[in-house]
Amino acid sequence: MAQRFLMGLHPNLGQYGVWLSVPGVDVVAATAAAQFLLKSDVKNEQVIMSGSIYLPPLSGNVSIPYPASLPQNPYVSFRTYIDNGVVSYPYRLDMAVPRDITIGGTVYYEIQNGFQIHNNTMNFNNLISESYGIYVDYMVFNRSLG
Repeated sequence: MAQRFLMGLHPNLGQYGVWLSVPGVDVVAATAAAQFLLKSDVKNEQVIMSGSIYLPPLSGNVSIPYPASLPQNPYVSFRTYIDNGVVSYPYRLDMAVPRDITIGGTVYYEIQNGFQIHNNTMNFNNLISESYGIYVDYMVFNRSLG
């Protein structure tokens, strides 16, 4: 089993800090940024929170606050799926963009679950789907792409 966490001197990087490698990668052998979930010399790429929520049919908005307000909107990776386990987003990324619609600043995806990103909270909603409850797995990174 790979050692994934190191605090102190990293022998291959020659720096003191805290590192957490991705699953299956030994933290001592890792050197590339993509091999780390946490790399103390790259503070703006840290995962600040992750989790899962369930939105029952027609449940409306659910706000998830971040641990602190961020200087800009973060990068949020998420996956949604419906009650029977069928993944709705990401679905086929080459097909998702033409089907996206925006209503009042909320982007709606394949099964019409809404999503908004702010610098202090993110909002998911299930205002439209009468037939499905929606599960959302998310991970929030302290950085904004672009």
